[in-house]
Amino acid sequence: MIATDGHRGTLFDRRARRAENARMSGRVEVDCPCCKTKLVVDAATGTVLSEERPKVDPAATFEQAMTDVKSGAARREDAFSKAFDRTRNLDDVLQKKFEEARRKAAADPTVKPKNPLDFD
Repeated sequence: MIATDGHRGTLFDRRARRAENARMSGRVEVDCPCCKTKLVVDAATGTVLSEERPKVDPAATFEQAMTDVKSGAARREDAFSKAFDRTRNLDDVLQKKFEEARRKAAADPTVKPKNPLDFD
């Protein structure tokens, strides 16, 4: 389903109009998906001609910062537990890789392993 914005038409129609306007005027308007900044870029050189940043509500920013601080402990604990699990299983993984390499070497003793220093 294509999103619409009421009387302006479909998203595809708006993009087609923007592309046509950019070709005629030599500039492209870009909306940043992360920070919602509107950029006007010269199509020929790629230089940013102007930018319009959205208004920031200081109270909302402070509330968001407090939420981030409070949820930081949970994020850190999650990252630590993932790293700990990888480290705990590392010995098993390395042992399996070593056994596989040993099995390959025993299966065909005529093949000499390549020395990484000889790749020059």
